Amino acid sequence: MEIIKLAWRNIWRNKRRTVITASSLMFAVIFGVVMRSMQLGTYDRMIDSAVRQYSGFIQVQDSAYWKDKTIDDLMPDSLLLRKEISKLPDVTGVLPRLESFALISYGNKTKGAIFQGIDPFLDNQMTQISHKVVKGSFLTKDDEGILLSQRLAGYMGVNVGDTVVLLSQGYHAVTAADVFPVRGIVKIPNPKLDRILIIGSLKRVQDFYGADGMLTSMVVNINSKNNIDKVLPEVKKIIDSGRFVALSWTDMNKELKQQIESDSVSGQIMLGILYVVIFFGILGTIIMMTAERRKEFGVMVALGMHRYYLAMIVFVETILLGLVGALTGELISTGIVSYYYRSPIKIGGEMKDIYEQFGIEPVLAFSKDFGIFLNQFYVVLALLVIAVLYSIIKITGFKIIDAIHS
Repeated sequence: MEIIKLAWRNIWRNKRRTVITASSLMFAVIFGVVMRSMQLGTYDRMIDSAVRQYSGFIQVQDSAYWKDKTIDDLMPDSLLLRKEISKLPDVTGVLPRLESFALISYGNKTKGAIFQGIDPFLDNQMTQISHKVVKGSFLTKDDEGILLSQRLAGYMGVNVGDTVVLLSQGYHAVTAADVFPVRGIVKIPNPKLDRILIIGSLKRVQDFYGADGMLTSMVVNINSKNNIDKVLPEVKKIIDSGRFVALSWTDMNKELKQQIESDSVSGQIMLGILYVVIFFGILGTIIMMTAERRKEFGVMVALGMHRYYLAMIVFVETILLGLVGALTGELISTGIVSYYYRSPIKIGGEMKDIYEQFGIEPVLAFSKDFGIFLNQFYVVLALLVIAVLYSIIKITGFKIIDAIHS
């Protein structure tokens, strides 16, 4: 306890030096937290727009469907199976889906699209899709109308209340053709989907394709993407492995997975470079502090203080300095991250086009994961401990006479 009191007094004897050292550590924490938060937050936003809002983290399908994705390889809807999967820990819901290709026509314009049938009540509970309706109204359970994605509606020149024609091939080669009133226009976060998605009530889409009681998949949503490896084996135990297959989002969207992994590696390299710069900044401050106090150290040892005890005091001083700087950095970075978590940075210009080409919402989102703050705190303290070894080596090796006369 005496060492801590002495160390605390020592660091405030030279306030300027203390402020410089603490500030360097504070900015190190801020840069590390903000950079990593932005990186992981953007990944979460990508996964949310491409996975949670559309494919789900896990899908149960007919064993033949994923290979060719044809409407002839459907699975029967089973309320019992959905209830069994819903009971699993970490599963937040199971959504029935039927989707296939369709041509949408309005006036003299025609475009290929994905026609997706959903249970409006269940889907809205899971994805909050009704909050993304920008015009018109959301679907009811057995609604005869449809929702058009915003970019698709803009391309077709369609507005709420208009009637469009859909044409496709139905289940077992039946002809699928009908007219649909547009109930609303919905903004889909994923730019690629926003150009091609049509949403209808499950019963109406089943009638359109002549696939009564059939699904392309059961979408299993979970409370966190980190629990996929735990939930997926349990789902596989429940389903009939001869008829059905359970796929994770990484199986269904390998392109997004590879994109995130490659970007994560480059981000970690940049973070590593930042840590190197931070380390040498800290080391420079420690060297300066040690040089300024060389005479002080010499006098203290000459008066009888053991070098080991002096090294311990300097070590504790450095840790206290680190705590002051790192905790201040954590507080400031928490405010920055909290602000941008609520108000993500929108990307414009050429970068916006590049993001949309990859089907990514053009925003820089931030993550509030507590682990980010904790990791940066530990890393900066670890760098500080490594840097303080310089002072300890100098204390244990200097000559008293030279130090006093310096």
